[in-house]
Amino acid sequence: MRFRSTLFLLPVAAAFAAESAMPTNHQDMAEALLDFLSRTELCLNSCVDADSVRAATPELRKLATEADQLAAAQMALPEPTVQDFMAIQHRMGDFNNIWNAIQKHLRRLSEHGLMTDDFRQILKISL
Repeated sequence: MRFRSTLFLLPVAAAFAAESAMPTNHQDMAEALLDFLSRTELCLNSCVDADSVRAATPELRKLATEADQLAAAQMALPEPTVQDFMAIQHRMGDFNNIWNAIQKHLRRLSEHGLMTDDFRQILKISL
């Protein structure tokens, strides 16, 4: 059974800070994803007008770079075991809550005309 794409690669990729060691197991990867998603949500939450979107752009670029690094590290991990899956299952509620908050921010930004092409490219989304 393959959990890699459905459990560990969320629509918005995630990452540890560039200066941190990359995760070497699936439990560390899950924590890195939660950390990344939390920081992404906070950054998007600060985007309330065109000026704040411009101000958040450098941080979002940094997060996008981290996402690419973590995605590469995740692909290098061995296939997750059932034990890996069970060990992080209790964190799925956290993943879902943060991801739902991110989706709300993205809808809000789109509805208010703040989702520029540059912003979409950084976030690697198409709305």
